[in-house]
Amino acid sequence: MYSLQRDDENYLEVVEKYDNESFPEGERPVDLYSEAFGELMQGMSETDADLLGVVYEELGMDSDHFGQYFTPHNVCDAKAEMMIGADNEELEEPVTVADPASGSGRLLLYAAKKIPENLEAVFYGQDKDSTCAKMTALNLCFFNMSGYAVQGDSLKLEKHRAWQTNGSSMGGSIQELGEDEFPEIDYDAVKDEVDEEETTEPENGAEKTDRSSVDRGNEAGENVVDLRETTLSEYQETDQR
Repeated sequence: MYSLQRDDENYLEVVEKYDNESFPEGERPVDLYSEAFGELMQGMSETDADLLGVVYEELGMDSDHFGQYFTPHNVCDAKAEMMIGADNEELEEPVTVADPASGSGRLLLYAAKKIPENLEAVFYGQDKDSTCAKMTALNLCFFNMSGYAVQGDSLKLEKHRAWQTNGSSMGGSIQELGEDEFPEIDYDAVKDEVDEEETTEPENGAEKTDRSSVDRGNEAGENVVDLRETTLSEYQETDQR
C-alpha cells in the first residue's frame, strides 16, 4: 500500500522490521517482496481475476468468526450479469456500484467487466476487516477502477480508514484519505429508492414474482445449476478468464 502511494517514510518503516542484512542480495525479504509483487502482477494479467482473494483463502486467512465467506468467482459473474449485464445500455453516468461487505472487492471487479468502457463508473467497497479493506483498495487500483475502499463496519456506519483509487489511461493510482475526506453514502436516498422499487406496481397487470417459489425450485423438480468454487490451481492450469 505504501509503495503504491510513494510513501517512502512508512514504506521504509515496514521494510526495517525485517532482517535485510543477514541475506545476500536477491534473497533479502525486501527482494522477495519485489519478486512476489511482480508475480502477482503477471498472474492477474494472465487470469484477469482476483488473485489476492484466492491467495487469502488458500492460505486459510479467512475467518469464520468474522463471517468471512468469499463469493465464488462464477457466482460473482452471475450476480453482475443479473444486475448489470442485461441492462447496460440503459445505464446513466456516473454508474455507481457498492458492496458493504466487500472482502477482496471481487464483486466490484466483476461488476466493472459488465459496464461499457465508455461510461464513467465509481465503485465503493467497505469491509470491517483491515486486510480485506486493503485488498479491495489494491484490486481497485490494479484493475484501473475509480472508487473508494473503506475499513469499517457497514452495519454500524463506522469508518476507520479509507483509500481512494483513480483509473486512467496510464493505469490506476491509490491514495489514503484523511478522516475529513472520507466518502459518504446517502443511505436515506438508497432506502427511498429501494422502497420505491418494492412498491411499484407491475406493468400490464403482470403478477409479482413469488420469491419463495424460486427458492423452492429444487423441491419443485426444476433443474438447479451446481455452482462450484474456482481455485488458484485451476487458473494455473487453464486459460480461463
